[in-house]
Order: sequence, then structure tokens, then C-alpha cells
Amino acid sequence: MPTVAPLNVNRVLMQMGEHQQLVYYWFQGRGRNITNEYMAKWYIFWDSITRNRTDGALVRLVTYVPEGSDIADAEARLDGFLADYYSMFPTYIPD
Repeated sequence: MPTVAPLNVNRVLMQMGEHQQLVYYWFQGRGRNITNEYMAKWYIFWDSITRNRTDGALVRLVTYVPEGSDIADAEARLDGFLADYYSMFPTYIPD
């Protein structure tokens, strides 16, 4: 099995009343995985000067956390989705 570099993501547990969602998000573009929104803006600026490119992507994955369930189950769903589909992201995200 090939070695995969770790993926840095922001992890947020959102709640409204009894409803919860687990969210992973990050900024991606031109081979960079960025979790800091100010650095993402910096790279948009930098790439506009050096590469004449200002595109990129905010990647956000959301899963519902049913009442009474364990957050670990929600994390396993998101992690499983990433393991299955992350290799397809470059088809849709500029590099």
C-alpha cells in the first residue's frame, strides 16, 4: 500500500439544539493543503503575482451525528470517505 502524507484539516463539532454535525474543512490548491484562512488568502495573492492564478478550493465535509451516538463513529465516516475519495480530488481542484 502506498504511503500517504498526512492531511491537515480543521475539525468542528457544530450543534443547534439537539442536532449535531461534524465538519472537516481546509483550503486546497496548487498542491497545498492549508488550514489557516489567512495563509490561504496569502497564497491566492502570491499565486496571482507568480503564476497569474487566483483559483483554489474550500473543501468541506459534513456528517450528521445522531443524538446519543459517539463522535468517533462520525469521525470514522469522514475518515473513510477521505480514504476512499481523496485521490480523486485533483481531478476537480486546480493544481
